Amino acid sequence: MYFDILLKKIKNNESIFENIINPFSLYFIADHYYGNELNEWNLNNYFNKNNILISNNISLIKDYDIVHVQVNFFEKFCNEILDKIDKKIILATGQCHAYQIEKSIYTEKVLNNKNIVLWISQNPIYEDIDKYVAFPYGILHLDLYSYAIALLNFNFIKDKNVIHLSLNHATNPCRKKLPILPHLPRLDFYKEISKSKFLISPIGDRDDCYRHYEAIGLGTIPISNIGKQYKKIFGNNMHYTDIDDMVNIVNSNIYNFEYKEPNKDLICFDYYKDMVYSLIDKIKNNI
Repeated sequence: MYFDILLKKIKNNESIFENIINPFSLYFIADHYYGNELNEWNLNNYFNKNNILISNNISLIKDYDIVHVQVNFFEKFCNEILDKIDKKIILATGQCHAYQIEKSIYTEKVLNNKNIVLWISQNPIYEDIDKYVAFPYGILHLDLYSYAIALLNFNFIKDKNVIHLSLNHATNPCRKKLPILPHLPRLDFYKEISKSKFLISPIGDRDDCYRHYEAIGLGTIPISNIGKQYKKIFGNNMHYTDIDDMVNIVNSNIYNFEYKEPNKDLICFDYYKDMVYSLIDKIKNNI
């Protein structure tokens, strides 16, 4: 449902930045934010919201507002801002650039804070915690235009089984085990993905990476050594394995799992926005 609506929006020239999931999608649902990456990416004027890092104004925060905290400023937020907030809030954490949040005394402080009724996190680090929800990293915003063209123009005939395409071998040691392939122009890269049932998609500088979502939107199942906490995002839309198994698959083109078209709604911003708002409504009603 969401994917069909997304295609209509793309055809109607509506903003792909606002409709395809990407590292900045959390800012669209946030009421306030704490960080500087919007300025670094020249997106500061795109989001007309209270930047607490600059304004230092927490009086604008209301019960059940969403406060987005950039990863690089997470500890600073916990030390200088969190205890001053006397409202029930939803915390969102994420960042376009590496790196992701790691477990620490600060993450435990957030989990134990009674005023944080929900924590929505890119690159999740916890499992089975009711107030903690995994949120996708998505597709690099700079590639969204090419990706939208691919969604509209490729026929998705799956005449290949497993494909391994060029990737950055420097972002994670596990990638060095895979063959080095020549770089493809972006549209050629997407076209090759669209022809295949499965795509080799190892983790990079973080477990979550662009090609997971690029593959799913093109009807291709990513094969990845991603952490098990990501099953909350990908479910049955990913094949979970280790890097050595991926190397064997690349070398032999032999695998023992079946292809089933992935849920393309997973690349749609509205899919996650509705999920988040539904969770907040449930929290309000329970409290």
